[in-house]
Amino acid sequence: MLRDETLRILEQFEVRLDSGLDEQHLVDAGVIGCLIGAAGVERRDTVLEIGAGCGNITEALAGIAGKVFAVEKNAKFLPILEERTAQMDNVTLIHGDALRIRLPPFTRLVSNLPYSICEAVLNRLTRLDFERAAIVVSSSFAGIVSAREGGFDFSRLSLVANAFFEIEKLWDVSPAAYYPTPRGPTSIITIAPREVEEWSLDVLRGVLLRGRMKLKNALRESIVDSSREFGGPYTRREAGKLVESAGLGKALLEKRVARLSLRDLLLVRKSLKPSPS
Repeated sequence: MLRDETLRILEQFEVRLDSGLDEQHLVDAGVIGCLIGAAGVERRDTVLEIGAGCGNITEALAGIAGKVFAVEKNAKFLPILEERTAQMDNVTLIHGDALRIRLPPFTRLVSNLPYSICEAVLNRLTRLDFERAAIVVSSSFAGIVSAREGGFDFSRLSLVANAFFEIEKLWDVSPAAYYPTPRGPTSIITIAPREVEEWSLDVLRGVLLRGRMKLKNALRESIVDSSREFGGPYTRREAGKLVESAGLGKALLEKRVARLSLRDLLLVRKSLKPSPS
């Protein structure tokens, strides 16, 4: 059984796991299979795994995908990963922080993510090109990112997630599928990039990607960028006039995008007409 094999490997390399540090590993082959299946991994795919740990998911991916990039930040797991993947010529191990390093191109993401980086990973995915992801996250996080507007869990993060992705919560994962037992309930979610068919959504996404800018500047630049695809103002001056006429108020326009609340973002979205023309 995978649980027994995991315990043997951990003992062999004298590695102790701490669920308090988000080091819970999936030790149920059936759950791992469902996770990989949810991502739709095929032989043609290049798969990224964030937080490979002792390699249970990595090993399963290697038997299905054409190429696997397994990223692990914690050096204590590297000897285990190196031994388990030594004979796998389609696996490349990367020692580093997935939130900081330059990630290789990939088509699918499959990961059992540490709770502490779920939101940061989602935010990074907004800037990456991929086809589909299946990840294990805390059930509370799964509820937030899959929430629909008007629902109890709908938040700023929900709005951001919905702007970029189609996210579906699939299944809850039994605590028995882990070693050690996680601190709270977990779920599998899938993430697929959302197609942009409306100018207003394209502009909103452009604004969200400019977190350090003031809203007025982020709107102007996003309108210019979007108009190349959807038509409308091409110059910054024309886009600036459109921003001024949106009726958002000076105080809101002077805020940094990263500091905008859910209410602020809903006002911005409402101010964007279906078409710039």
